[in-house]
Amino acid sequence: MKHPNKITIGLSLLSLMLILILPSCDDDYLTEIPRDFLSPDNTFVDQAGFEAGLTALYANARGYQARNEGLHEKEWEVLFGQGADIGFHIDNKNFITDYTIVNSFNTTARNFWRKSYSIIKDANVLITRVAGENVDLPEAEKNEIVAQARFFRAYAYRLLVWFYGDVPIIREELTAPKLDFVRDPQTDVINFILEDLEFASQHLPQENPTGARLSKAAADYLLAETYIATKQWDRAIEAANRILNDPQYDLMYERFGTMTDKPGDVYWDLFRLGNQDRSSGNKENIFAWQFEFDVDGGAQLATERAWGPFLERLKTPDNKQAILKDDRLGRPVVFIRITPWVETGMWDDFDNDIRNSEHNVQRVFLINNPESAHFGEPIEPTEANYVRFMFPYYKKFTHPHGHPQGYDTGGRIYNDWYVFRVAGAYLLRAEAHLGKGDQVSAAADINVVRGRAQASPVDPSAVDIDYILDERARELLGEEYRRVTLSRLSKLVERTRLHNPVSGPTIQDFNRLLPIPQVEIDANKEAQLTQNAGY
Repeated sequence: MKHPNKITIGLSLLSLMLILILPSCDDDYLTEIPRDFLSPDNTFVDQAGFEAGLTALYANARGYQARNEGLHEKEWEVLFGQGADIGFHIDNKNFITDYTIVNSFNTTARNFWRKSYSIIKDANVLITRVAGENVDLPEAEKNEIVAQARFFRAYAYRLLVWFYGDVPIIREELTAPKLDFVRDPQTDVINFILEDLEFASQHLPQENPTGARLSKAAADYLLAETYIATKQWDRAIEAANRILNDPQYDLMYERFGTMTDKPGDVYWDLFRLGNQDRSSGNKENIFAWQFEFDVDGGAQLATERAWGPFLERLKTPDNKQAILKDDRLGRPVVFIRITPWVETGMWDDFDNDIRNSEHNVQRVFLINNPESAHFGEPIEPTEANYVRFMFPYYKKFTHPHGHPQGYDTGGRIYNDWYVFRVAGAYLLRAEAHLGKGDQVSAAADINVVRGRAQASPVDPSAVDIDYILDERARELLGEEYRRVTLSRLSKLVERTRLHNPVSGPTIQDFNRLLPIPQVEIDANKEAQLTQNAGY
């Protein structure tokens, strides 16, 4: 049965804001209160109304990576490192792969801006309305509603501040057009994020039975990250400690969940269908976006489609289709072509690290077409087929043995998808220790993660910020917002040049930030919304 707090409806708060109270006079009898359709005035008055609004807010924020929920399915891949050190778009330059054509009219830069401010708008409606005189709820319930809204507002500003730098701060619901936005300094935006997250940490529930809804640990995770950005190392460590010292949370060390009867390992189990929910025994999930097959509003992910090689284009030596779609492979078509560094270069213990095992990274593909005389033989990589058709296939992005819609998937999957995982909290704490100059403690945290992966421990003398970024890629590929991580550490340009053979030669120093969308600049008629340098 589906948890009642999973996303099951697609209600948009935008539809609740269509009615503006137009100022004409102060007489109460002229103030129109709509009663025959939804509006903020008649929706946000009781617990049910605010729960509907929160559900919409979860869905809106999930839309950063859910297919067809505010971003093009090829745009969200930019979050995960396409155009950075992780990968490049295979055949379309508009999705921030070739930086020479990134300008203020770029649709991807525009859509991330609009998506983020849409979430902020939704959050501000809830924050403003729960304080209304007509809302009769206990103070603790009001605070939890506000805590969830402020978390998501911080979540959106986190992307904005690292993608665009200085951005306008909007602190409350807007009920009339505003055409005089100005950009607030990046330091002010970061402090605003901290204020929201500190409130969320104080008022979100400690208990986290499913990982489907926000808890204190989710706020503490982002607090640790943001304190690191402000060099508040001890506060970052304290925030991470609140997660890592809580017995609700731990790394998973033994196999668990729905597919322990299949060949695999504990890292493979983390990504199997249904295993993300904490009720499966998964103590590692702090918070995960909810996806569900064949449920209204359940949405879908396109990770299989985006990250996997286009296997069905491979040919046998007798010129037949080499790979037929099946339940283990699904239907990948490759949008994100991983870099050579992700293929092999990032693995410092290639043979022992289970994250690189045959269960988690498929590098050998056997001909499965029974009509070929070469059935069962491995396909040999060639210069012609390797770029798009048979590079390493990271299996966290697919549903081997578990496609609920059948194996002809169109590349869609229905896993719940981790937003924050315990392994990431260890690596954040390692960053904070390193910031204090404590390589020994940083290495100890990294080695907890590497120990679960059966990788050889790192020596403290080898730990620097690049090593931590390498470890984050090994552990959190396709989970962390890689571009956010690289940008907050001022490593985007450097590591793109180092590891990305397609994007690296085109990126310039000013591309550390995206352009402010020209359409937003042009619409801001009553003040100057300045452009980032270089665009």
